[in-house]
Amino acid sequence: MGNIRRTLKKQLILPLLFAALLTVALTGDRFLIYLASLFMVFTIFANAFNIVFGYLKHISFGHSLFFAAGAYGVALITTRFIPEMFLGLAFGVFLSFLLALTVGALTLRHSSIYFAMLTLAFTMLFYSLLIKWRDVTGGSDGISGIPRTSYLFSLPTTEAYYPLLFTFFAASMTALYLIDKSKLGLMLKALGDNEDRFKFTGLSVYKYKLVGFVISGVFSGLAGTLYALLMRTVTPDLAYWTMAAEPLIMTLLGGSQYFLGPPIGVFVFVAVTTLTARLAEYWQLFMGVVLVALLLGARGGVLGLVEKIWVKRS
Repeated sequence: MGNIRRTLKKQLILPLLFAALLTVALTGDRFLIYLASLFMVFTIFANAFNIVFGYLKHISFGHSLFFAAGAYGVALITTRFIPEMFLGLAFGVFLSFLLALTVGALTLRHSSIYFAMLTLAFTMLFYSLLIKWRDVTGGSDGISGIPRTSYLFSLPTTEAYYPLLFTFFAASMTALYLIDKSKLGLMLKALGDNEDRFKFTGLSVYKYKLVGFVISGVFSGLAGTLYALLMRTVTPDLAYWTMAAEPLIMTLLGGSQYFLGPPIGVFVFVAVTTLTARLAEYWQLFMGVVLVALLLGARGGVLGLVEKIWVKRS
């Protein structure tokens, strides 16, 4: 009976999260809707990153590359060619797919530390390209005035954009959840837990790593396209290495071994950065203190700490 209840609770978590986000839209509060929009974008990004970090046990500093590629993809299409955001979304995701496939193919044969450094190198190369190729990317100024229009409708405000963003969020999280519970997800976790034992299955380690990496890159690119449409401007900072560290911090805060760990980490991250916004020069100090406290007191993040407390009380 206890197992049935736990299963039902797990199955209800995502619907409850979706219901909470829909409730935010009903408030009509612009600032709250904006924060919820950021939460959804970065949750997709963090959960995508966790496929590499939490499943495969690799640290990647290249995911800001895919995030920025998605963002610049939609920006270039909608401002330079056709003001059709769905075409821009498709191009941004496709560009992220190509880059993830290329970077993954070139880096995944290397050990963890070299993999991390290579992904960082590719990220900084892309960042340099965005800075130097001014005629196309706008250089350090980036691209602004990204339209939220299509042949069907226009979404001039954040409140009008919110339902579309929620639709992509719900579809993405559902897809990521199904991957997490699928045979592929289990194989990726098994590979990350013990690569040497995985080899005895006769399956290709490289192939499964590449599949996981590409899926992670595609969803990161999707998050980037949604971010670009939310902010309506993109800059090269989206590809900088500090941006690549953000999903890592979010995942560590929530707990990389849990599917809902990244969303919890994103919530903490957005909450801390928002509450300390008036102390702009100190917000990183507050975030550092929170992160250090969690890592020293509960390496499983917020959900790991909750689980420990729950086990002790039961």
